[in-house]
Amino acid sequence: MKSKLQTAAIITKNPYILWGLIALVAAAITVLTLNQLYIFLLAPIAIGYILLLIYHTEKTLLFSGALVPLSINYDDLPGGFGLTIPTEPLYILLFLGFVYYWLRNPIFNSNILKHPLSIIVLAYILWYWLIIPFSSMPFVSFKFVFARTWYVVLFYFTALFVFRDFSKIHWFFTSFSITTLALVIYTLIKHSADGFLRSSSYSVSWPFFPDHGQYAAAIAFVVPILLLYALAGRHFKIPVTLTPIILFFLTILLFGIVVSYTRATWLSLLAMGGIYLVIRLRVKFTMILAALLLALGYGIANQDEILYKLEANKQGSADDIEGHVKSVSNITTDPSNLERINRWKCAGRMVSEKPLFGFGPGTYVFQYGAFQKSDELTLISTFSGDLGDAHSEYFSAMSEAGFPGLLLFIAIVLGGIAYALKVIYHHPPGKIRYTAMIAILGLTTYYFHAFLNNYSQYDKIAVPFWLFTAVIAALDIYGKDIANSPDINQH
Repeated sequence: MKSKLQTAAIITKNPYILWGLIALVAAAITVLTLNQLYIFLLAPIAIGYILLLIYHTEKTLLFSGALVPLSINYDDLPGGFGLTIPTEPLYILLFLGFVYYWLRNPIFNSNILKHPLSIIVLAYILWYWLIIPFSSMPFVSFKFVFARTWYVVLFYFTALFVFRDFSKIHWFFTSFSITTLALVIYTLIKHSADGFLRSSSYSVSWPFFPDHGQYAAAIAFVVPILLLYALAGRHFKIPVTLTPIILFFLTILLFGIVVSYTRATWLSLLAMGGIYLVIRLRVKFTMILAALLLALGYGIANQDEILYKLEANKQGSADDIEGHVKSVSNITTDPSNLERINRWKCAGRMVSEKPLFGFGPGTYVFQYGAFQKSDELTLISTFSGDLGDAHSEYFSAMSEAGFPGLLLFIAIVLGGIAYALKVIYHHPPGKIRYTAMIAILGLTTYYFHAFLNNYSQYDKIAVPFWLFTAVIAALDIYGKDIANSPDINQH
């Protein structure tokens, strides 16, 4: 029996066998999903997952994160619960697997918990748990906070331990890029049947994504991965002959974002370019912070003039790209923009009523209706909360967790930027610097996108958000060891 287990271990530890297993499982998932045989997804997933969990416990965590673009969400289960298939059941197995793993290998780096970014994340989660008793809907808040904690524990703190092995960072980046690319190709094929019309972009990513905004936001995380693999591939031992192929795949992703007609993601890519320019100019974090505060102060002081200029724009959403871009600043006739402002104003009124604790995590969608004003309602306004949330991660945190919740989320964003720049500026051009750049550029797309939408409660965004954040903290914690280690030869 022992020899059989040893043979199985040797086979599964072979990287070619491992990738072959992953490819077979992914193929089975795709075929069954396309044929809507969702119940049969359990068989190939369970078999492949258990084998991975036994012999590749740490990589299973990363594989689970990489699998998230292919997950399918069910919101109408009994008891008001939702379930994401296949990822959430896998996360349960994953958590149990790591408990067993740590019982057998009780090794934990205390620097993980001492790192300032980890302290901010802990304070953020702790605050959300503390305000549950003060929630307007305690049971809703408990479910919301429990789910968020689940993501943080697995994909930030556990991943931070796993990322002590630098090669595993790029193992995740590669796997995540492959699954995302497969999803985008599948979606583009479907969308091409309608001639890539804007009207069909809203639901073409179904059943993998509920709407085009979340779909485009998820794709944006992968753009810097392929971009840096193409431009700095030699630092990651990527053959130069693969550069044209990587650039071709990058073009596919960018085209997928363009025809998603998601204005927030288009703008987020510009923000990513801005951060890249900041890095190239080696601008200090204190300068960035000062610039943000000045911009905020200017906006508050000149809000009437800014609103007057924005109201002059009457361009509505359009099928042509130019018209759709111009509609971004239309706050007079564009229903989507008007409804977004309506939701923001509701959040402001909610926090003015409960500034310390907010209305409770996950409750905005149930509570904002009473804070709407008749003269601010739009053609797409609803009192049932079935057409989106606060349309801003920042306003959502403020209304649901009070001003402390907002400040803690902002602290996570600023902390991610600060420590990414620290790593980038303290290391010469090479694998550490460019890995940190991948992480912060990917996160920047969502930091900006979060002003206009809030998706962090969904696994599609939560998983890459916390994993990319863990990459930054890991590079800061293990940077010296990584710099002295041999160059990676697999990812």
